[in-house]
Amino acid sequence: MIAFLLGLALVFGGLGIGAQFAESSTGPQAVVSYTVRPGDSVWTYAALITPAGEDVNANVDRIMKINNLSTPNLQAGDRLLVPSDQG
Repeated sequence: MIAFLLGLALVFGGLGIGAQFAESSTGPQAVVSYTVRPGDSVWTYAALITPAGEDVNANVDRIMKINNLSTPNLQAGDRLLVPSDQG
């Protein structure tokens, strides 16, 4: 599982355009902007920032909130903000 997540991090790491900041109810937080690729899901990005053994669902909800998504469905080409921290 760790190797899988590390692989995803390496694949998606080059897609970000640097840390940015997004406002949320918990205050500003550092985010990375990704361009969604075919087959990607909110779960894909949430798994990148979820420490091993922790619940990915919490980060799915977090990403959906930051991006004002009402559904976890993504379209290739969409821009998605993902927290760059793990808290």
